[in-house]
Amino acid sequence: MKRKALKKASLLLGMALLSLASCSGSAPDGSINLRVLNCEDYIGDGVLEAFEAWEKETNGKNVKVIYDTFDTNETMLSSLKTGKSTYDLICPSDYAIQKMMSSGMLEPFDEDGTPNYDAYASPYLLKQMELITADDGSGEVKPIADYSRGYMWGTLGVLYNPEKVASDKSLDPEEVKYDMASWEALWDPKYNLEMSVKDSMRDTYSVGIMKTYGEDILKAMEESGDFDMETLSLLPGHYAHALDLDGSNPDAYTHKLAAIFNRCDEPEVKEVEQALMELKANVFGFEVDSGKDDIVKGLVGINLAWSGDAVYSMERGDNEGNNGEGISIYYSIPKTGGNIWFDGWVMPKSSSLHKEEAQEFVDFLSLPEVAAMGMDTIGYTSFIAGDTILDLIRQWYDPRTYAMYVYHDDPEDWEESDFVYDESIDPSLEEDYVDHGDYYSHGGNFYSPAGILLQDGSGEDKETGDDHGSHSMVGSTYEQAVVDGVPMGWEAYQELINSEAESEDDELAWSVRDLTYMFEGTLEEAPATLGGIPDSNPYLFYTDEIETIASPYEGGAEVQAGREFFAQYPEQDLIPKLAVMKDYGYNNKYVLSMWENVKGNNLPIWGVVMFSILLLALLAFLLAFVIMKARTKAIKVARRKEAAKRIAGIRK
Repeated sequence: MKRKALKKASLLLGMALLSLASCSGSAPDGSINLRVLNCEDYIGDGVLEAFEAWEKETNGKNVKVIYDTFDTNETMLSSLKTGKSTYDLICPSDYAIQKMMSSGMLEPFDEDGTPNYDAYASPYLLKQMELITADDGSGEVKPIADYSRGYMWGTLGVLYNPEKVASDKSLDPEEVKYDMASWEALWDPKYNLEMSVKDSMRDTYSVGIMKTYGEDILKAMEESGDFDMETLSLLPGHYAHALDLDGSNPDAYTHKLAAIFNRCDEPEVKEVEQALMELKANVFGFEVDSGKDDIVKGLVGINLAWSGDAVYSMERGDNEGNNGEGISIYYSIPKTGGNIWFDGWVMPKSSSLHKEEAQEFVDFLSLPEVAAMGMDTIGYTSFIAGDTILDLIRQWYDPRTYAMYVYHDDPEDWEESDFVYDESIDPSLEEDYVDHGDYYSHGGNFYSPAGILLQDGSGEDKETGDDHGSHSMVGSTYEQAVVDGVPMGWEAYQELINSEAESEDDELAWSVRDLTYMFEGTLEEAPATLGGIPDSNPYLFYTDEIETIASPYEGGAEVQAGREFFAQYPEQDLIPKLAVMKDYGYNNKYVLSMWENVKGNNLPIWGVVMFSILLLALLAFLLAFVIMKARTKAIKVARRKEAAKRIAGIRK
């Protein structure tokens, strides 16, 4: 499925804020310079200018954002400790926040300093931040939630092109999809030289943990009583217990997994080192940031990837891979779970800290409309939920959207493809728009309240290429389909379309995903009674991208394979299997030493062997060349001597 453009409402907000910025002009002397340090390419287009305009309009302040970037948490921390630069806000990763707290470097947020963040941040992610603690530099242990505000989050998983891998290794693509649901596959010799892994100590170490202590993880799953041990799936109704939502279950699986995931004593690190040495022997190589492009170009078939990069690769693969023909790339979080990470805003202590404005900046970013602008630019997943994010995700991934609205597929530029809007629609101002309750009519067309053109059953527009559908969907909403004027549930709609399908390929295969963990409590209006299907529960989504893969091995259980939606928002039942990797603290020296040993030779063993063979061949060639040159010289000298003797004899 192609990635969609940002929802019109969000764009309009951004345009309005930017217009304010353009009218405000240069800030006079005495204005506030807010110093912000963030990763490169990690802010929404126009957001900085929009904040400056918003500050002036909302709070009457002339704030100028001085925006700098850094490459890694380590270089940022090293630079900050020199004291040469000071900032009001920095956006490090979870473990770096712990380091900064423990060093007494951070200023806590005011309890009521970020009301938008408090209202719209995912309840699950807020709880995760509460569970991660650190000494705040004074000897008191506190949650990092007191000193940071979440920004983006995601997972680490396996990105793969099943068709390429299957072709390279003479396998069935379905077998590849099945195998990628296990971390063990990265060590499997049948995938030798097919994958690249992250040149990142913490990320690759986390995969080594999952491999080395896989049996301990399975034992913890069994002892928890929360999982079907045949499929390793969460049992129905066990989500709250496994995740210890009410804080009454100190032996919950989520706590046991976190303890295993953060093992870093010296003997444990040595065990992981051995596993990573074995992994290195099986991989094509390490990469810093090229993996997301390499898999699209076909240079590798498997890549250890962050979820945001995975979405990028899958979108490019759909539209640019195989010389524009498209390739289907998949993303897997293996069935035993893995790493969840997040980046967050912190305020370093300094005598020049603009604390009030720093908190206002974070709170501005926490407006769902602004968070949506950021997600659309960056491609990663925001900490923020709310109605605008819900609408954005529906527009990107919900098949109901494609069933209702007219989509323009631009053959020249897929990034410009979008749903068809009436750019001028504003029913509150235009008298000639007729309000029909769930939709508006104007000029013979029908529109959603946001101005998106509804399918009217007139088929393909030959002039534009826009598909208006084989059925009129006028009046349809996410709660109910209206097909040729007949109201019905979306499940009935699927049955109708499948009954008309000429082949199995034309049938709809929608499944339901639960994202309660992300959106619960963040919507302006939610039904008092939540149903069990997306029609009556806004936290549930339909998706058409989940595939169920049968086991190619005797006695194996089914697994699921997914793509963009799966990468951006994991299914709720997978959430208890995710753990945050914390700061190693004192044991960091063991992990650093381990990584130096693993990376001591960047070439995997096969590369070492090939390099050695080439080196020996080169040495042999050079030796042969020297010997031949010496022999040639000796022959020439002998010939000259013989000639000299003959000439001397003739002269006598």
